[in-house]
Amino acid sequence: FLTERNETHFESISTRKFILERRVELEENEAPKFQNELHRRRWDKLGSYPLPANIAVVKEFYANALRLEEGIAPFTSYVRGVHVPFDARTINQFLGTKLRANEVSEYGNYTTDTKDPAVVEAAICIPRFGFHRNRSQQPLHVKRRDLLLVVRIWSALVHANILPCSHVSDLHWTRAMLMYCIMTQRTVDLGDIICMEISGCANSAPGSALGHPSLITQLCQLAGVDVYSPPFEGPGKAIDSRYISAYCQDRALPAVPAPEPIHAAGLQEDIPMEDAAAPGPPLTLHQRFDALEGRMETYM
Repeated sequence: FLTERNETHFESISTRKFILERRVELEENEAPKFQNELHRRRWDKLGSYPLPANIAVVKEFYANALRLEEGIAPFTSYVRGVHVPFDARTINQFLGTKLRANEVSEYGNYTTDTKDPAVVEAAICIPRFGFHRNRSQQPLHVKRRDLLLVVRIWSALVHANILPCSHVSDLHWTRAMLMYCIMTQRTVDLGDIICMEISGCANSAPGSALGHPSLITQLCQLAGVDVYSPPFEGPGKAIDSRYISAYCQDRALPAVPAPEPIHAAGLQEDIPMEDAAAPGPPLTLHQRFDALEGRMETYM
């Protein structure tokens, strides 16, 4: 380790969990809106690079990426004595996402303090749904089930491979800025976002989950670190047709029940089983969680 402080930091790093990246494994005709935008941005490798991560290497990387001393270059770490850069240029070069000469990142132009929530809602949410707000009417988050289908798919990739987050049942207002840029085809410097996120993880509070383990493993490998000794972990569940069916299905609009007829008191007529309505299909686990969330929200 570089310093005693880095060595002490490693002790807290050792107990922290990882947010594993996801691979995109879709056929050409599956989720076309999502895949077309992924290709247009030249972000294809963002969904194909995740491989098993070397846990010991990643933990040492994060321990030595805690760099608050003056005179030390930012966005660098050391693993087993090898200098490992993770600046925006290095990450963009690895992912093949360097901006063209005529491109300027527009992501930084949109902040949570100045952006109109209604404009963001119109770009990412199902009509008539939007952000949950606090008492001051400031936006907090939007439930995943209230997002457009293509945004739900993007959310799975963003929460795993760009801005890692362990709580994925909703989209936080701060992450919604990136989603807005994606859905409105604004230019985004992917390497800049990821290097800032890795630096933030390294300096985050104890107990926080760590992101980008596969990316870090491969950056260490490119720098000359031996990454072939176990233990390994990941990647996470792939974004494929089964994942989309289970977690990203369109929200069914609630049916309006017909008014019940008024009957005089009396004996009820038995209905033969063959004439009774057939039960509906069983709810998926995701639908059960959504129903439970809905019931809980009525009491919140």
